[in-house]
Amino acid sequence: MRVRRGRPDGLGGAKGGTQVKGVTGKLLVVDLTKGTVETEQVPEGTQRLFLGGWGLAAALAYEAIPKGADPLGPGNALAIAPGLLTGTGIPTASKTAFAFRSPLTGTFCRSVAGAWLGVSLRKAGFDAVLITGASERPLALLIEDGTARLEEVPELWGLDTRAARAAIREKFGEGWRTAVIGPAGEKLSKISIIDC
Repeated sequence: MRVRRGRPDGLGGAKGGTQVKGVTGKLLVVDLTKGTVETEQVPEGTQRLFLGGWGLAAALAYEAIPKGADPLGPGNALAIAPGLLTGTGIPTASKTAFAFRSPLTGTFCRSVAGAWLGVSLRKAGFDAVLITGASERPLALLIEDGTARLEEVPELWGLDTRAARAAIREKFGEGWRTAVIGPAGEKLSKISIIDC
């Protein structure tokens, strides 16, 4: 995701008003098996009930993952949602939740990351991302200014997360915020991570 330089899209107008912006209702739905990227609306009841962050990510993943799905198979899903206030300019509001079925335990699981990923996702115009399916080849999901695309990145395969982040910035330019896996994730380790 690319972050625009300057003031975060959030509080106020030119004179620093108080209206909080940021909830767009947009859901980015990525099907890795089909190679498709679509923008949908977060169901209104879901948005209103779960707001954002862990609640929204959990609701989206729960609906997308079939009962009994193999956590390391294409039936699993990954939902990513910034917290409700992430990207609004409110201090310390920087958390992003990930929800999925854990490969280690087979149970529903979540993880939370701080820093710029969620802010960038919001600034790009999305309240959440839902990734389903599996790809036979290495792909990057590039999200910028309300659009997204999948791009093949075979040169990233086998790199550790630090080297992968550097390679992404070298290939696509500075300013990208990343969530990447390394060799453990590529080899389907049950304890691999997503590094943000």
